[in-house]
Amino acid sequence: MAAGNIALQILTLLSILSSTASSLVHPYGRAYFETPTGRFCDGRLIVDFLRNPSSPSVALPMESKTCILNFLTLLSIFLPLTQSLHLNFPAVFNFGDSNSDTGNLVAAGIESIRPPYGEIHFQIPSGRYCDGRLIIDFLMDAMELPFLNAYLESVGAPNFRKGCNFAAAGSTILPATATSVCPFSFGIQVNQFLQFKARVLELLAKGKKFNKYIPAENYFEKGLYMFDIGQNDLAGAFYSKTFDQIVASIPNILVEFETGIKKLHDQGARNFWIHNTGPLGCLTQNVLKFGSDPSKLDELGCVSAHNQAAKLFNLQLHGLTKKLQGQHSDSNITYVDIYTIKSNLIANYSRYG
Repeated sequence: MAAGNIALQILTLLSILSSTASSLVHPYGRAYFETPTGRFCDGRLIVDFLRNPSSPSVALPMESKTCILNFLTLLSIFLPLTQSLHLNFPAVFNFGDSNSDTGNLVAAGIESIRPPYGEIHFQIPSGRYCDGRLIIDFLMDAMELPFLNAYLESVGAPNFRKGCNFAAAGSTILPATATSVCPFSFGIQVNQFLQFKARVLELLAKGKKFNKYIPAENYFEKGLYMFDIGQNDLAGAFYSKTFDQIVASIPNILVEFETGIKKLHDQGARNFWIHNTGPLGCLTQNVLKFGSDPSKLDELGCVSAHNQAAKLFNLQLHGLTKKLQGQHSDSNITYVDIYTIKSNLIANYSRYG
């Protein structure tokens, strides 16, 4: 597949609005399913429209095909940013929250998920807080790699030959506290990676017996390291802190993130793919909780304070990625602007179904 086509596919998938680790009640689902379906949306998600047209259970109507065409046209404006991108990595190591968790929180026994999670692709709950596949799954498909197993998954003969997923739903960049939804903060995920790598090298030293289950030693340098985390640091803080306090905490959050990145670099990581955070104020749960006062909403009906905090976080995160790239000329650091992609979708919702 040509690099441009792969990039377009990935940008399409990056726009899918992933969920967080909480239960759903009305008005979720009312516009299409008439009941909550596990989607953080009143109707269908982009992934619903992008399902395989050849599937016997799906027949895309003409308006949906037109929707997809318009949607891809919109995202094509981002192609100049990705023309030089080469997705040729032997393995992927992923860190994050529910946007990319493929089973860690469930495997840890902290929470269980039931249908309709997983119904679109896996037909059963798969440990993902999604009805189908996540961005990370589509990215693995684009690179012709198998889906990543969760680090904590111990049943079902998990295979880590092509990488490992350390992301856990509800996780934060800052260290977890007694009231945190998830104990697996970014620092813990990095430490899990360090343990994972050390154990892999031990097994490799014992011969070829385990080679088909674990990464080759050079995969740790040649692999892609993905990050999608920080959303919960901001969104969760609004329940107990003022806007000014949240903004003041951003530098500390990013210091913690930088520390983790540097640890990974010290371990040989050289290819970094970093997502910024999306427009938090447009998430239905935040609109319902914090948007009862119309004066606190922006022109799109989103909570202004949440989106402003996200923008300030992203501005500083972008600065950090530039700083890290300058410090590590031996590395490739890609900053992915999720906020702009999702904002365009929300602002033009009437064009895309």
